[in-house]
Amino acid sequence: MPATAIAAIKILVLPPASLIILALVGLFFQKRRFGIVLSVMALLGLLLSSLPIVTGTLAGFWERFPPLQPSQVAEFQPQAVVVIGGGAKHNASEYQAPLTVHPRTLLRLRYAAKIAREYDLPILVSGGVVEDMNVSEAQLMAQVLEQEFKVFVTWQEQDSRNTAENAQFTRDLLIKQGVNDIILVTQAYHMPRAISEFRKSGFNVLPAPTDFIRPSSEALSDLKFSDFIPSSTALTESFLLAHESLGMLWYAIRY
Repeated sequence: MPATAIAAIKILVLPPASLIILALVGLFFQKRRFGIVLSVMALLGLLLSSLPIVTGTLAGFWERFPPLQPSQVAEFQPQAVVVIGGGAKHNASEYQAPLTVHPRTLLRLRYAAKIAREYDLPILVSGGVVEDMNVSEAQLMAQVLEQEFKVFVTWQEQDSRNTAENAQFTRDLLIKQGVNDIILVTQAYHMPRAISEFRKSGFNVLPAPTDFIRPSSEALSDLKFSDFIPSSTALTESFLLAHESLGMLWYAIRY
Protein backbone atom coordinates (compact mmCIF):
# COMPACT_ATOMS: atom_id res chain seq x y z
CA MET A 1 0.00 0.00 0.00
CA PRO A 2 1.39 3.48 -0.91
CA ALA A 3 2.74 5.57 1.95
CA THR A 4 0.24 8.36 1.20
CA ALA A 5 -2.68 5.92 1.52
CA ILE A 6 -1.34 4.61 4.84
CA ALA A 7 -0.94 8.18 6.12
CA ALA A 8 -4.52 9.02 5.10
CA ILE A 9 -5.89 5.96 6.90
CA LYS A 10 -3.98 6.87 10.06
CA ILE A 11 -5.43 10.38 10.02
CA LEU A 12 -8.98 9.06 9.63
CA VAL A 13 -8.82 6.44 12.41
CA LEU A 14 -7.03 8.62 14.98
CA PRO A 15 -8.30 11.68 16.86
CA PRO A 16 -9.41 14.32 16.15
CA ALA A 17 -10.63 13.16 12.71
CA SER A 18 -12.16 9.91 14.02
CA LEU A 19 -14.06 11.78 16.74
CA ILE A 20 -15.36 14.35 14.27
CA ILE A 21 -16.53 11.54 11.96
CA LEU A 22 -18.31 9.85 14.87
CA ALA A 23 -20.01 13.11 15.80
CA LEU A 24 -21.23 13.57 12.21
CA VAL A 25 -22.53 9.99 12.12
CA GLY A 26 -24.38 10.70 15.34
CA LEU A 27 -25.93 13.81 13.85
CA PHE A 28 -27.05 11.81 10.82
CA PHE A 29 -28.94 9.48 13.19
CA GLN A 30 -30.01 12.25 15.56
CA LYS A 31 -33.65 11.13 15.49
CA ARG A 32 -32.56 7.95 17.22
CA ARG A 33 -31.31 7.87 20.76
CA PHE A 34 -28.01 6.16 19.95
CA GLY A 35 -27.24 8.93 17.44
CA ILE A 36 -27.47 11.62 20.12
CA VAL A 37 -25.41 9.51 22.53
CA LEU A 38 -22.77 8.93 19.85
CA SER A 39 -22.49 12.64 19.07
CA VAL A 40 -22.23 13.62 22.72
CA MET A 41 -19.57 10.99 23.43
CA ALA A 42 -17.56 12.01 20.36
CA LEU A 43 -17.67 15.70 21.28
CA LEU A 44 -16.75 14.89 24.88
CA GLY A 45 -13.80 12.83 23.62
CA LEU A 46 -12.76 15.74 21.40
CA LEU A 47 -12.89 18.10 24.38
CA LEU A 48 -10.88 15.79 26.63
CA SER A 49 -8.24 15.16 23.98
CA SER A 50 -7.66 18.92 23.69
CA LEU A 51 -6.98 19.44 27.42
CA PRO A 52 -3.30 19.70 28.50
CA ILE A 53 -4.10 18.05 31.85
CA VAL A 54 -5.45 15.00 30.02
CA THR A 55 -2.64 14.65 27.47
CA GLY A 56 -0.01 15.25 30.13
CA THR A 57 -1.48 12.47 32.26
CA LEU A 58 -1.88 10.02 29.37
CA ALA A 59 1.68 10.67 28.22
CA GLY A 60 2.89 9.08 31.44
CA PHE A 61 1.89 5.68 30.08
CA TRP A 62 4.40 6.03 27.22
CA GLU A 63 7.07 8.37 28.59
CA ARG A 64 8.52 5.68 30.85
CA PHE A 65 12.19 6.56 30.47
CA PRO A 66 13.57 9.57 32.38
CA PRO A 67 16.07 12.05 30.91
CA LEU A 68 19.57 10.70 30.32
CA GLN A 69 22.03 11.26 33.18
CA PRO A 70 25.84 11.56 32.92
CA SER A 71 26.27 8.75 35.47
CA GLN A 72 24.34 6.41 33.17
CA VAL A 73 26.64 7.20 30.26
CA ALA A 74 29.75 6.67 32.37
CA GLU A 75 28.50 3.26 33.50
CA PHE A 76 27.16 2.16 30.10
CA GLN A 77 30.21 3.16 28.00
CA PRO A 78 28.36 3.65 24.68
CA GLN A 79 30.07 3.28 21.32
CA ALA A 80 27.75 5.47 19.22
CA VAL A 81 24.66 7.68 19.15
CA VAL A 82 21.76 6.56 16.95
CA VAL A 83 19.02 9.05 16.08
CA ILE A 84 15.84 7.96 14.28
CA GLY A 85 14.14 10.09 11.63
CA GLY A 86 10.78 11.60 12.57
CA GLY A 87 9.60 12.73 9.15
CA ALA A 88 10.27 15.48 6.66
CA LYS A 89 8.69 18.88 6.01
CA HIS A 90 7.80 19.90 2.47
CA ASN A 91 8.05 23.37 0.89
CA ALA A 92 11.22 24.47 2.62
CA SER A 93 11.62 27.47 0.31
CA GLU A 94 13.46 29.47 2.95
CA TYR A 95 16.22 26.85 2.70
CA GLN A 96 16.09 26.84 -1.12
CA ALA A 97 15.04 23.19 -0.99
CA PRO A 98 11.85 21.16 -1.52
CA LEU A 99 12.34 19.37 1.83
CA THR A 100 13.80 19.82 5.26
CA VAL A 101 13.54 17.83 8.47
CA HIS A 102 10.27 17.78 10.39
CA PRO A 103 10.24 19.75 13.68
CA ARG A 104 10.08 16.41 15.54
CA THR A 105 13.25 15.31 13.80
CA LEU A 106 14.94 18.64 14.48
CA LEU A 107 14.41 18.20 18.22
CA ARG A 108 15.97 14.75 18.04
CA LEU A 109 18.93 16.06 16.09
CA ARG A 110 19.55 18.90 18.50
CA TYR A 111 19.70 16.48 21.42
CA ALA A 112 21.82 13.97 19.52
CA ALA A 113 24.31 16.72 18.65
CA LYS A 114 24.52 17.70 22.32
CA ILE A 115 25.19 14.12 23.41
CA ALA A 116 27.75 13.50 20.66
CA ARG A 117 29.69 16.63 21.62
CA GLU A 118 29.59 15.97 25.36
CA TYR A 119 30.77 12.36 25.12
CA ASP A 120 32.78 12.49 21.87
CA LEU A 121 30.70 9.80 20.17
CA PRO A 122 30.09 9.08 16.46
CA ILE A 123 26.53 9.49 15.14
CA LEU A 124 24.35 7.31 12.95
CA VAL A 125 21.19 8.81 11.41
CA SER A 126 18.41 6.49 10.28
CA GLY A 127 15.59 7.18 7.82
CA GLY A 128 14.65 6.09 4.31
CA VAL A 129 13.56 7.87 1.13
CA VAL A 130 10.77 10.42 1.62
CA GLU A 131 7.76 9.50 -0.56
CA ASP A 132 8.59 10.18 -4.24
CA MET A 133 11.56 12.45 -3.52
CA ASN A 134 15.08 11.33 -4.40
CA VAL A 135 16.39 12.10 -0.95
CA SER A 136 16.31 10.14 2.29
CA GLU A 137 15.55 11.36 5.79
CA ALA A 138 19.05 10.28 6.73
CA GLN A 139 20.52 12.65 4.13
CA LEU A 140 18.40 15.54 5.38
CA MET A 141 19.35 14.77 8.96
CA ALA A 142 23.04 14.60 8.12
CA GLN A 143 22.84 17.97 6.36
CA VAL A 144 21.32 19.61 9.42
CA LEU A 145 23.78 18.04 11.84
CA GLU A 146 26.82 18.92 9.77
CA GLN A 147 25.84 22.31 8.35
CA GLU A 148 23.87 23.76 11.28
CA PHE A 149 25.10 21.91 14.39
CA LYS A 150 28.64 21.36 13.06
CA VAL A 151 28.62 17.70 14.12
CA PHE A 152 30.01 15.13 11.68
CA VAL A 153 27.76 12.16 10.81
CA THR A 154 29.69 8.90 10.60
CA TRP A 155 26.95 6.63 9.21
CA GLN A 156 23.72 7.10 7.26
CA GLU A 157 21.08 4.36 7.15
CA GLN A 158 18.90 5.33 4.17
CA ASP A 159 16.58 2.38 3.53
CA SER A 160 14.21 2.13 6.52
CA ARG A 161 10.52 3.00 6.34
CA ASN A 162 9.49 2.50 9.98
CA THR A 163 10.89 1.97 13.48
CA ALA A 164 11.35 -1.79 13.07
CA GLU A 165 13.38 -1.25 9.91
CA ASN A 166 15.32 1.58 11.59
CA ALA A 167 16.53 -1.03 14.06
CA GLN A 168 17.13 -3.86 11.58
CA PHE A 169 19.01 -1.84 8.99
CA THR A 170 21.01 0.06 11.60
CA ARG A 171 22.09 -3.29 12.98
CA ASP A 172 23.21 -4.38 9.51
CA LEU A 173 25.42 -1.28 9.28
CA LEU A 174 26.87 -1.19 12.77
CA ILE A 175 27.53 -4.88 13.29
CA LYS A 176 30.25 -4.60 10.63
CA GLN A 177 31.85 -1.84 12.70
CA GLY A 178 31.74 -3.82 15.93
CA VAL A 179 29.26 -1.36 17.43
CA ASN A 180 26.77 -2.97 19.80
CA ASP A 181 26.28 -0.47 22.66
CA ILE A 182 24.34 2.61 21.58
CA ILE A 183 22.62 5.67 22.92
CA LEU A 184 19.22 5.88 21.20
CA VAL A 185 17.61 9.29 20.62
CA THR A 186 13.92 9.81 19.86
CA GLN A 187 10.83 11.45 21.36
CA ALA A 188 10.01 10.34 24.90
CA TYR A 189 6.60 8.95 23.94
CA HIS A 190 8.17 6.95 21.06
CA MET A 191 11.03 5.51 23.12
CA PRO A 192 9.29 2.32 24.44
CA ARG A 193 8.56 1.06 20.91
CA ALA A 194 11.93 2.19 19.58
CA ILE A 195 14.00 0.65 22.36
CA SER A 196 12.04 -2.61 22.07
CA GLU A 197 12.85 -2.90 18.36
CA PHE A 198 16.53 -2.01 18.77
CA ARG A 199 16.95 -4.53 21.58
CA LYS A 200 15.23 -7.21 19.49
CA SER A 201 17.77 -6.44 16.76
CA GLY A 202 20.59 -7.25 19.18
CA PHE A 203 21.70 -3.85 20.48
CA ASN A 204 22.45 -2.92 24.05
CA VAL A 205 20.54 0.36 24.32
CA LEU A 206 20.77 3.35 26.62
CA PRO A 207 17.63 5.47 26.07
CA ALA A 208 18.02 9.21 25.56
CA PRO A 209 14.43 10.51 25.29
CA THR A 210 13.69 14.10 24.33
CA ASP A 211 10.68 16.40 23.80
CA PHE A 212 8.63 15.23 26.80
CA ILE A 213 4.87 15.84 26.80
CA ARG A 214 4.36 14.98 30.47
CA PRO A 215 5.50 17.76 32.81
CA SER A 216 7.88 17.02 35.65
CA SER A 217 6.38 15.74 38.89
CA GLU A 218 6.96 19.14 40.48
CA ALA A 219 5.04 20.93 37.71
CA LEU A 220 2.23 18.36 37.82
CA SER A 221 1.62 19.08 41.49
CA ASP A 222 1.35 22.79 40.72
CA LEU A 223 -1.47 22.82 38.18
CA LYS A 224 -2.25 25.99 36.24
CA PHE A 225 -5.55 27.32 34.93
CA SER A 226 -4.28 26.84 31.37
CA ASP A 227 -3.97 23.08 32.00
CA PHE A 228 -7.77 22.91 31.87
CA ILE A 229 -8.22 25.06 28.76
CA PRO A 230 -8.49 23.33 25.34
CA SER A 231 -5.44 23.90 23.14
CA SER A 232 -4.33 22.91 19.66
CA THR A 233 -1.02 21.70 21.10
CA ALA A 234 -2.78 19.21 23.37
CA LEU A 235 -4.90 18.04 20.44
CA THR A 236 -1.74 17.37 18.43
CA GLU A 237 -0.22 15.52 21.38
CA SER A 238 -3.37 13.38 21.68
CA PHE A 239 -2.95 12.39 18.04
CA LEU A 240 0.71 11.46 18.63
CA LEU A 241 -0.12 9.38 21.72
CA ALA A 242 -2.98 7.61 19.93
CA HIS A 243 -0.69 6.98 16.96
CA GLU A 244 1.89 5.44 19.28
CA SER A 245 -0.76 3.23 20.89
CA LEU A 246 -1.82 2.02 17.46
CA GLY A 247 1.83 1.49 16.52
CA MET A 248 2.49 -0.63 19.62
CA LEU A 249 -0.56 -2.78 18.84
CA TRP A 250 0.45 -3.23 15.21
CA TYR A 251 4.04 -4.10 16.13
CA ALA A 252 2.79 -6.70 18.65
CA ILE A 253 0.90 -8.36 15.78
CA ARG A 254 3.32 -7.76 12.90
CA TYR A 255 6.77 -8.03 14.47
